[in-house]
Amino acid sequence: MMSARSQTLILRLSLFAICVVFSHVAAGARVAAFTQRADSVPAAEVAQAVEGARRGASLTDEAFAHSLALAYRLFGEGRYAEAAELFGALAASRPRDAAAAYGAALATFNLGRTAEAETLARRAVEVSLPLGANARAGGTSSPGGGNMRVADSLVLLAVVLAVRGGNAEALKTVERAVALAPDHFDAQLALGRALYGAGNDARATRAFRAAVALRPGDARARFYLATALERAGDTTGALAVYRELAQSQPLVAEGHLGLGVLLVKRGGAEAEEGLKELERALALKPNLYEARIALGRALVAGERAAEAIEHLRRAAELAPGNPEPHYQLSLAYRRMGRSEDAAAESAIVKRIHESRRAPDAGGKVAPQH
Repeated sequence: MMSARSQTLILRLSLFAICVVFSHVAAGARVAAFTQRADSVPAAEVAQAVEGARRGASLTDEAFAHSLALAYRLFGEGRYAEAAELFGALAASRPRDAAAAYGAALATFNLGRTAEAETLARRAVEVSLPLGANARAGGTSSPGGGNMRVADSLVLLAVVLAVRGGNAEALKTVERAVALAPDHFDAQLALGRALYGAGNDARATRAFRAAVALRPGDARARFYLATALERAGDTTGALAVYRELAQSQPLVAEGHLGLGVLLVKRGGAEAEEGLKELERALALKPNLYEARIALGRALVAGERAAEAIEHLRRAAELAPGNPEPHYQLSLAYRRMGRSEDAAAESAIVKRIHESRRAPDAGGKVAPQH
């Protein structure tokens, strides 16, 4: 079973896991070469575009480009079902169009239809391959638009595979994307996350550094880099990156979270600064579970049990199946002399652990998280 420290670091990494697929909207915009408008796409216009795409042979290049741009606009508006329908019609009318194939896979994935998305993503890779020099051989040719487009599809496929539990193939797929297009930000970021999940902290750190170099203002890349450095044991390096993130982007709660947790862990004079950073994180995101539990735990350890109660109760609400908030509450109540409340929280901890060990309906033991 994973150590508490490992669980905490993985949770912290996942807290800022804005799926890399969502940044593929920009990739789609690059492929489709269109400018988004502020107004929403009328449903009637979508229906007309779908009907036109289904006519296939009668669809002009101009009409195809317009409908493709429309589909990406729908995706940008979060209208994934409509986007998937239009992308699908466009991909059916022009099976070798890489942008349509990619968009169909992307929209379908965001609908949660992962099995279908995997098939579509593989198709997107297949039709994108001729766009990149040496792509079929997995070569590392000079960076170019073709290679970047192939990498878009490879990264999307890797994300889909990871969600479906194919971690080994996902890692190989994103490694292929990075080899093909080293300057592809999403590929480096996804590679770092895959390597981190595989426990390869040294390589994950290198990938995250590459992502930061490609896009210095991206908060996710800096956060992931700091987290990987911390797990690798380079707390000095991690602290520097967390500080830089918190100072350069003060409205990003996760920067304050990472800095606060690490400062509290280091203890001494830095612990009080850590508490303030955790409070800043909660001021920005009141429902940030790890900030609540970290602050509550630190207050209990610092003989400030009464102040910890509010944070621990909220943490228990945010993660009802996690025993940690209830365990910390039991400690806090005990230190406050509230023995009955402490016993009640201990009983909750016991029930949660028992429920995790209990056989499910199929007679299998429930997984430990």
